[in-house]
Amino acid sequence: MTPSVIFVREWEQQMSSSGCCGRLQGDLLGTGKNRVFVERRRIMEAMGPLYQTIKTRFGPKVDVTVIDPRNLVSLIPRLIGDFFRYRVSPSQAFATLSGVSTQTVIVNGRIYARGAWPNPNVLVADLMRLSRRSA
Repeated sequence: MTPSVIFVREWEQQMSSSGCCGRLQGDLLGTGKNRVFVERRRIMEAMGPLYQTIKTRFGPKVDVTVIDPRNLVSLIPRLIGDFFRYRVSPSQAFATLSGVSTQTVIVNGRIYARGAWPNPNVLVADLMRLSRRSA
């Protein structure tokens, strides 16, 4: 069975309020001098090497998804599918659902890391073990 990895992080576009005028993205008002939401941008960029390492090492042998935590329409069905697919217990499923935050890695329906991106080499080693077990 192909391992599932979900990276939960916010997208570049940030919402400052509702409506068409509430979107801020990239550079502040297009000036290029000051970035908006600098701390979130750092989280996004720090995930890049982790994502690249997984995709380069495993390719299609690992199902990798990046989801914004505000996108519940995509996140919840994906998690529920993984709960059934990887036989996650109800208590583990509840722990996953209640533990999702802006910087989370979920592997096979269970929280793998939260609050900081894991070391890419450690995640690769763990995914290799999972792949061998399911083969």
